[in-house]
Amino acid sequence: MARKLKKEIKMKLGRPKKEFTKAKIDKIADYALHGCQNNTIATLIDIPVNTLTRHFGKLLTKKRAERKYELRKAQDEKALSGDTGMLCFLGKNELGQADKQEVVHSFDWRSLTKNGSDSNANKGPGKADS
Repeated sequence: MARKLKKEIKMKLGRPKKEFTKAKIDKIADYALHGCQNNTIATLIDIPVNTLTRHFGKLLTKKRAERKYELRKAQDEKALSGDTGMLCFLGKNELGQADKQEVVHSFDWRSLTKNGSDSNANKGPGKADS
């Protein structure tokens, strides 16, 4: 009989589960969509960061992916409308393109030698003329 009574009374231990309203969930999604980091969102809605990531990890990931998509879409539109700066940016960051850089070496090798030949070459290390 005592067992039956225990089963009926089952008390849950620990803290009660956190309940989130639709408005609060929408706010979390909006913060993630606008680029806020987890610690910022947790502070704004007054919950621990681990609670945020445990309850809304998938939502946060999805909204951040949507943000990246929207940013790329806007960049593409800007580039295709003729913005050469944006075209250069996308080319460098997405296509691995780089500005051509010419390196010109202007070194006079004759300055290393005396009268066009290296007089210290056959003397060995530490035996150069003073």
